[in-house]
Amino acid sequence: MKKDKDQYSILLGRRIRTLRTAKGLTQQELGYRADVDYKFVGEIERGNMNPSFKVLVKIATTLDVELPEILRFEQEISDQKELESRIAKIVKTLSIEKLQNVLMLLRIIYPIR
Repeated sequence: MKKDKDQYSILLGRRIRTLRTAKGLTQQELGYRADVDYKFVGEIERGNMNPSFKVLVKIATTLDVELPEILRFEQEISDQKELESRIAKIVKTLSIEKLQNVLMLLRIIYPIR
């Protein structure tokens, strides 16, 4: 459990916070249920501490999510340019049929008025 505040530590902390609040849990409740000190949960959520694999598994189990779900950071990215870049990388790999499906979905979700 190394102190190293980098972008991935911050994203991991945001993701855990998002999942925790979606379940209606406090840091204290998550810590108690996962058998992890609630202060450590706070440090993880702030990106100040990196949890061990074992702790991540405990947190995922407590939050009732698969471990890979904790590592899905897209929802935690708040920089527009970073989001646009990630979307562009995906779009560039799609076939014409898949691009048509994406366009259709976008028009359903965000209709032009």
